[in-house]
Amino acid sequence: MLTITLGLAMLAPGARAASLSEQLPAGALLTLETRDAGGALERLSGLIGNVVNAVGGEENEDMTGTLDGMQELLKGSLGKEAALGVFTVGTAGKTFTPHVLAVSRVDELSGEFFGSLFKKAPAARVGVYTFSRQGDVFAGMAGGLVYVSTDKGLLMGYLGRLSGKDAPRLVNSVAYTRPTRSVGAQELSLFVNFSATAKVIRGYLGRVALPRLFSPVVDAIDTLGQYAAGFTTTDAGLTAASAHAANAQGKDQPLYRLLTHTTDFKVQDIIPADVEAVAARACAPESGAYTARWLTRLDLFDPLGFLSDSQLAHHLERAGTYLGSECAQVTLAGGMKAGLDSSNPLASLDSSVSYQRVRDMDAAKKHLPEYAASVNAAIAGLGDSLGTLIRAGGPDLTGALPAELRDLGSARTEQLSEGLGQSLEPLQELLAGMKMVYAFRGDYLITAFSDKALQAALAEGGETLAQSADFQGAGLSMSGAGWRYQGNLPDLSVEDFQAALADSLKGAGLDSGAGTDETDATMSDEERAMLEALKALPSTTSGGAAGLDGALVTIGTVTTDLINRYDGLTSQSSVQGSLILSKSSVRYRWE
Repeated sequence: MLTITLGLAMLAPGARAASLSEQLPAGALLTLETRDAGGALERLSGLIGNVVNAVGGEENEDMTGTLDGMQELLKGSLGKEAALGVFTVGTAGKTFTPHVLAVSRVDELSGEFFGSLFKKAPAARVGVYTFSRQGDVFAGMAGGLVYVSTDKGLLMGYLGRLSGKDAPRLVNSVAYTRPTRSVGAQELSLFVNFSATAKVIRGYLGRVALPRLFSPVVDAIDTLGQYAAGFTTTDAGLTAASAHAANAQGKDQPLYRLLTHTTDFKVQDIIPADVEAVAARACAPESGAYTARWLTRLDLFDPLGFLSDSQLAHHLERAGTYLGSECAQVTLAGGMKAGLDSSNPLASLDSSVSYQRVRDMDAAKKHLPEYAASVNAAIAGLGDSLGTLIRAGGPDLTGALPAELRDLGSARTEQLSEGLGQSLEPLQELLAGMKMVYAFRGDYLITAFSDKALQAALAEGGETLAQSADFQGAGLSMSGAGWRYQGNLPDLSVEDFQAALADSLKGAGLDSGAGTDETDATMSDEERAMLEALKALPSTTSGGAAGLDGALVTIGTVTTDLINRYDGLTSQSSVQGSLILSKSSVRYRWE
């Protein structure tokens, strides 16, 4: 219970604590750190409180009291300072095992709560700090701290450092300080040491005699180096920062060049101003060839043969000879609403296009017809390939189901088996309407998997993103590693969301007619329980619509309120040597 409580607590919003994290042992594979997170907890609690007030019904007062109590416990622990680290423990020549160490400052109330979780047991002492075995972990509380670890030696080492013992500390590790100090103090921060993780993996593979087979993967992980990120909430939303220290000495040098590539952006001059989101990045010309090499490795594991049929690796490598350094993924106007259409999983493709700068237009125009034809032929045959794979399984499919599904009974497993075959028809219909299309505008190649999206991107006469006052006001630099922009989208109506939710429930057999004698016999226990839970939700309308219809109104009102509070984001990435820095700002109305 103690492990679960502390583990979940460490994932809550917060900020990076200098003093506690400084004492962590050197060599952490991963850390989560919090500092001064009271404001974030209050803002998050306010949102949760709004939801509780909307759906709590008669139990609203009890639920509110429980949430208030939990908020005070978190503010008195994670809201002050906390740190969690993942380390490898072992001896040379033997397997190193990952272990967790977590520590948090606590006030009087939180201290009483965590202390109540401890069972009486013989205690050990390191300086002024005591601890004991609590089930599968070692934990204790002293000096205003509560601490827990899955390894006794790891915890003793940390308590020794707190007591003044001279030992390697995380704060003295350049691998840790270089990215984390670039990120700065945040309410919640994360650090990942990919190079250290690669070293552990390489050592393990060496002992099982598989170093060569997976060496490209390990080399890529090592080249990723170290990564740190964090965010802090504000009255206007939140700000975030990240620092990626790529390993310049890593063996995967193509990956290093891709990570640190920069360019000057001009794609904003042809993107329509009314788009919902843009993610632009500096894509090195060799990125296609790099991706192709990985696809070639994966080709042997592709059961549907899509990679072979489309010759995707070959085309990506060839495209690298004429594509430039700008790539942008764009969501056109109406994209968010299209994503609500559960009746058509591919509806969002009607609002999605990609832009890539072209260095050699003649080569691009010569290659693209062949490229698109190959991809479209492979997509067209994908449904048939999947059908062949399922039919080849035959009766073995039922036997391959998890035990929980087989235990549902023969009638239910027959339905599941039949469902696999029946689901192919709508899948094949969807794939039939999906094809790669493209066009050129200026020095850019525009690609999409929907002609509707492509034509919308090519529409003439409108204002471009670069001409938009809102975009200009964002103050983004058009030089560097990349940028992201999303303006304040039109509010989503309760009716639109409610209709989409109703369609989803209908597709799952949980529409307003569910639960009748005709449908009840075909529903599983889980579906029946879900239906009853939905019907139990109170309505937010003055008329108090009853049953499932009233529940849809409640869910729709609450969800659209949370979505419409979001007013957009901006993000900027730059490169300083081997350090990729990003700064982001998210606008969100907490109140």
